[in-house]
Amino acid sequence: MKWCAIYLLILVLWSSSSIWAQNEVATPEPQAKKQVGQKAKIRMEVERRGVGEQSRVRIMLKDKNEVKGYISQLDADSFQVTDKKGGQARTIEYADVERVRGPGLSRGAKIGIAVGVAGAVLGIAAATLPKD
Repeated sequence: MKWCAIYLLILVLWSSSSIWAQNEVATPEPQAKKQVGQKAKIRMEVERRGVGEQSRVRIMLKDKNEVKGYISQLDADSFQVTDKKGGQARTIEYADVERVRGPGLSRGAKIGIAVGVAGAVLGIAAATLPKD
């Protein structure tokens, strides 16, 4: 009787785990839907920055090239980045953009620099304290 209960318990656990495994099969997200979402995010980021010489950006393209300048024009499927030095405008489609960044350092880099400087100051202060 004891072994029968153990076998029955094993059978129930095994069958329930196989049912759960069938229900948890992940369906891959269609590539087209993923691209549309990325395109919308890029478009919102570009529109958030605005148009004009004050809206400087660094655009990382999917082909790993970087475009620097300011946003000079917004369209439905593309935008223009004008190089401040040369004045040359380049039209970029939202689908070709991997990342939009501002002109300076990222927030993480600024925090890292601040922590490093604070650590160096504390280290120098601790080293110069008189020892008793």
